[in-house]
Amino acid sequence: MSAIASSLISLSILFVLHTVNFLTFETEGLFLLTPLIIGTAELILSALAALCVFTRPSVNTAIPATVLLIVCTIWTAVGLSNISEEITPKLYGRNISVEAYSQRDVVLPGHGVLVLLFVVFSVCLILHNHKKDLVVFMFASSLLSVCVIINTWTNLKGHSLLFLSLASVTAYVSVRAALEHFTGDTHTKSSDNKTEFDDKRVMRYALNILSFSPWVLYSCTITKNTAISFIWPLASGLFLLLHGISGMRRGNITVSTFSIVDGLFWGSLGGSMYITVIKGYSEILFPAVSVPLSTIFLTIAVVSLHSEILLSLEYVFLSGFILTLTFNHEVSLATFTWICFVLYMYGYIAALLKSFSFKIQLPVGQNVISKLRQKFRRQKIFTENKVDIVSSKNVFESDSMLGFSKYATLDNIGYVSNIISVLSFAWVSHETTVLSLPWHLIFGCFIQFVVGFIGFSRGKTFESSFFLTFASFWSIWGSLRSLDLIGTESGMSFGVGLSSFLLVGVVFLGMSITVSKTWIGISFCFVLFMLATLLQVLGISDGFIYERTAAVLYSLSLFYALLSSTFNLSLGREVLPLGKPILQISKITKYNDQILWASSRKARGVKEIADKLKAGGICGIPTDTVYVLVACCHHPEAVERAYKTKKQAEDRPMSLWISNFKQIEAARHEFSSLLWDFLHEIWPSNVSVVVKRGEWVKSLGLGDSEKYVGRSDSIALRIPDSTITCHLIDQCGPVTVTSANPTGEGDTTHHLQVLAKLGMKMCDGILCDGPSRENAISTVVDCRDIDNGKLGFFRIGLTPKSTVLGILNKLLEKRSTKNGDSHMNGSVNAAFDTEM
Repeated sequence: MSAIASSLISLSILFVLHTVNFLTFETEGLFLLTPLIIGTAELILSALAALCVFTRPSVNTAIPATVLLIVCTIWTAVGLSNISEEITPKLYGRNISVEAYSQRDVVLPGHGVLVLLFVVFSVCLILHNHKKDLVVFMFASSLLSVCVIINTWTNLKGHSLLFLSLASVTAYVSVRAALEHFTGDTHTKSSDNKTEFDDKRVMRYALNILSFSPWVLYSCTITKNTAISFIWPLASGLFLLLHGISGMRRGNITVSTFSIVDGLFWGSLGGSMYITVIKGYSEILFPAVSVPLSTIFLTIAVVSLHSEILLSLEYVFLSGFILTLTFNHEVSLATFTWICFVLYMYGYIAALLKSFSFKIQLPVGQNVISKLRQKFRRQKIFTENKVDIVSSKNVFESDSMLGFSKYATLDNIGYVSNIISVLSFAWVSHETTVLSLPWHLIFGCFIQFVVGFIGFSRGKTFESSFFLTFASFWSIWGSLRSLDLIGTESGMSFGVGLSSFLLVGVVFLGMSITVSKTWIGISFCFVLFMLATLLQVLGISDGFIYERTAAVLYSLSLFYALLSSTFNLSLGREVLPLGKPILQISKITKYNDQILWASSRKARGVKEIADKLKAGGICGIPTDTVYVLVACCHHPEAVERAYKTKKQAEDRPMSLWISNFKQIEAARHEFSSLLWDFLHEIWPSNVSVVVKRGEWVKSLGLGDSEKYVGRSDSIALRIPDSTITCHLIDQCGPVTVTSANPTGEGDTTHHLQVLAKLGMKMCDGILCDGPSRENAISTVVDCRDIDNGKLGFFRIGLTPKSTVLGILNKLLEKRSTKNGDSHMNGSVNAAFDTEM
């Protein structure tokens, strides 16, 4: 069943449950559910509905997924409210009245924002002529929210009818989505398929607007207490975190990173607001968190100026909101609240207008600085004489993100999280130490475990180990400090635990000399911080002074690493150096000046490798399978050099890779129409196609090196299913390819292995992309007898034989109406006559 249908079914069950509960209440029945039970059900069902969408994202379902996630956020918040209404007085014994949870301070902010968001969304959907069932669903949800809002002033009846109507609409939409999924009828009269909906940006703005709602209504004197509305920033923050991490897997790097940063802040702030309610504190934030956090947000604002002015303004005024919230200046707080709310609302409308391609667009200042800089930059045009190269200049005008990645690196998030965690650990006042608990659990524990595990998947063993150590420390000792459980009477017991972290820090300090000088500084400051904390736990006089001093040094070292990584990543060049390691054991650092190491994650890195190839170099690059060694066709000497990297090279002919069919246009008149159509159907993929050699090969500019590519009567062609590889070939033209390993050795599955296996003399540059997408071979198909309906299989790899034969069968069926019945006999190499 589709993710949308599954999500809707969970929500419909939730609405039916509410229908029964309100019917019982209105008829004074015996089975009225308590707030704890109904809240738990709301939390579980809304979480299940959201997970259905998060775990199975799809471009085709981006619009309904965004609507459902907003609804799930609302009901998650309502569930948290119902649960806290019952358990808070029991756990803490404070006189927190039940009425406080039923007033407008709790429900009005979120439900009011839901109506506003859905009205704007519905208008865009209607004007763009999208499916009306979503509009009906949003109208029913908005009507229910309006009734909930009105009920805060007067006691309305008929909630059961509203929930029943919403349950009916949700069930209808879920059935329709399920039928479309099973029948494959996803094409409707609407223009859904023509819309590239920016769900990540729309969702980020919607959840930020929801987070600001308690202060917006408070500034208008509609509500009297913002802390009691903790459910809205808390739920929004959690969903922003999940949405950002999910977006990382889909390649939405920039927006998803900002969603994670926003989610960390709102989730932690919502937790502090809840603690303020149960403890009766007058403050929500404390300077140890707000000052560094606002500084970090200002840094983000400066860095993001080159990409989008609106984004920069958002973080400038968000930092002001944080400071005014900390020092409780009501006039300034109201001012910054409304400025932020207007900015996020403007961005929400702008993202919707752009997603639906309306003629009226709201400017956000995207790439303004880059465009101004380009006006003063001399334009250079590259013209290729021998090969028709279709370049992607628009991609390379900016340092955009390219290619596939299960996750992008989150090191910057790790630096930010540690800065906040260490300062909240050491500088929070003793009277309000429990306020730091959410910041330790979310900033210190949750996100750093995520950063650490993602670091391992990206091949960053040292950094990921350090982040996992950080996460363990903040989850244990941060929680103990926040709950005020660390005392001198148990100093020896706690001292043993801290000594283990101190020992780990010393080990990391020794290892850091092989990484960079910045990491040496971070490791050294971490050891100092562990020593200072150990002195305080053991009751040493003035231990807290040493701890705070070490905390400042530690946070400064992390802040430098954050600045260095952020500026270097954003600008594509080293502005603030991380510093070379004292002991160079990594070949990347040891041979940094002798070989080109370029990042595949940025377009700049791909262009650098393309320039190296156009200059006659040979480079190791990632593909849709494993790493390969390539050379430009119009550099015969480079092709020969790449060919001779193999022992017994005559048994290892090179293949030819292209990125588009215009690059082999000269072969069009030599290939049959069936073969030409087959190539269009099979590519891009990990299938290499062996075709007859012809005069068209000479148009590639191979010259004397033509003998090294293919065999005397055939040549292997391929368009790889890799964005990175195709963008590279767009820039340098067709390339000759051989495996990036000596003859007889295993395939190369990581960029570090390329240099280890080939050595300095056999490689001029490496496009670094971490672990290979697949650790498997490609499929090689013999198409020289395709006009007789026959295919040969030299090798069966990732793509099964049945898939290839199925594609040819479909083509033959289309021709059978004109040429009579046609059938195919698959001629397969006996050694590979198995289905894989």
